[in-house]
Amino acid sequence: MNKVTPFSPPTLTVAATAQPRQNGVQSGPVQSLRSGVEAANEGGPSPDKLRDLFRQELLDFGPALMMCDARGEISWANAAFRRIAETRVDGGTVGERLRLGEVAEEIDFRRTTVFRDWDFAASGSVQRLRARFAPIMEPSGNLTGFGGMLTLLRDGGGFDAEEATASLERHMDFIRLSADWMWETDAKLNIRLVTHRVVGALGMVPQQLIGRNLLDLIASEPLRENFRRRLGKLTPFRDLPVDAEDATGKRKLFLMSALPVFDQADGALIGYRGAANDITELTRRQENLRAAKEAAETAARSKTQFLANMSHELMTPLNAIIGFADVMRMGLLGPVDNAEYRAYIRDIHGSAVGLMSTITDILDVSRIETGDAELNESACNIEELFDSVARLIQQRLQAQGLSLSLDLPARLPRLNADKRKLKQILANLLANAVKFTPAGGRIILGAALTGDGQLELSVTDTGIGISPEDIERVLQPFAQVDSGLNRKYEGTGLGLTLSRGLAQLHGGDLQLESRVGEGTRAIVTLPASRLIDGSHLTPVK
Repeated sequence: MNKVTPFSPPTLTVAATAQPRQNGVQSGPVQSLRSGVEAANEGGPSPDKLRDLFRQELLDFGPALMMCDARGEISWANAAFRRIAETRVDGGTVGERLRLGEVAEEIDFRRTTVFRDWDFAASGSVQRLRARFAPIMEPSGNLTGFGGMLTLLRDGGGFDAEEATASLERHMDFIRLSADWMWETDAKLNIRLVTHRVVGALGMVPQQLIGRNLLDLIASEPLRENFRRRLGKLTPFRDLPVDAEDATGKRKLFLMSALPVFDQADGALIGYRGAANDITELTRRQENLRAAKEAAETAARSKTQFLANMSHELMTPLNAIIGFADVMRMGLLGPVDNAEYRAYIRDIHGSAVGLMSTITDILDVSRIETGDAELNESACNIEELFDSVARLIQQRLQAQGLSLSLDLPARLPRLNADKRKLKQILANLLANAVKFTPAGGRIILGAALTGDGQLELSVTDTGIGISPEDIERVLQPFAQVDSGLNRKYEGTGLGLTLSRGLAQLHGGDLQLESRVGEGTRAIVTLPASRLIDGSHLTPVK
């Protein structure tokens, strides 16, 4: 076969051939080139860019094309022509069967387009090669050579030019619309073809990469070796990370996918084809998100640590205030005769105890958020726990004119849990129910076993209720439905947050069911693994 050498097509006059028309408008390369010229006249690509575009789209990526001198020696051929010419047939290759010398003689004699049509056996089937050769002449009329286009048909099938053109356009559209840049190499990884998307990815035109080794584009040695080893397995792969430097020296990241290409006749490796997806911007965004997440977590830890430290600092003087107020209230060092002083002492003691309770809640929430909270687990009796919590809240119930009833099964299992923290959960939920239930209302403290074996502890009231859209918000720290400075109901907004955190510390959760004006049901769910011999209970329906 004639040796193929790199060639840049000169300005030549090609013998005129008819161009297909659609709806009276000329289409194909001539129309595409005309559109490009018009774009150039309007301030678009320069003529040099247009020439590169014409060659890239219509010569390098188009059908099998070649050019010969007047003797039939190949001076230029694109990748599609080389693939067909290298196809092995009985007795050699397709390129050797072309007999371009004879074609040159016929073109020199006829000075018009010459057609060839061969049937031959290859890879166990009959194949047909169709070729068209057009003379290339100088303006003076001297023949300087000819150009040709090959079409290889499988199984001797008929050739449908419109179908072939539509198929080519379809595949070219896929390539143009793809965000990846695609490539093809020979068996030694020397690049033979690159799509124009590489311009946006690396800032290089395909001609700058043709002939370079694909491995030389990978910047870091570990990724280069990893890519080389993966190619050596001779199997397809997807999304292998590689890096490369663009035309400005900036490092960019890609996910490379590739597959090996083998000769259909003897199975020899003839090269690789693949695509590269630019993930530089995506990776940068992920790194920024990760940095922002770490900064937020650091800020949250600092805030929580600050609250914990402040809580300890405030507790020391508060203990002294509460202790001295108790001493004066009980008259341990002598009686306080003035009634107003005694009222002041009661106010000081009550305020200090309330502030101590708030600080304790803040400290508990901080410990939960930092993961420092621990459980002191033991076997708990639910009936005893409910009785203890009911006694704690009894005085406030009477002051508010509310009733409390218990809804318990005949027999309850014992629970492996932190008794003090469970009491804290129920006390907070009962305190909320008392706060938001008007006089004459009713509160129910209940327990039940669910169908999947979990234990539900619930506090149900007939209070003012919460709108469904506010439920998740009131479970957040310091959040309240009525958040104004002149709000009717006092409190820090930590009770529900703390109760939910303590429930989750036990492996459970806290949920609210409520409607405005219809009351609220707070449900604490504890996992079945914490029940001690609870299999005899009847699940709730």
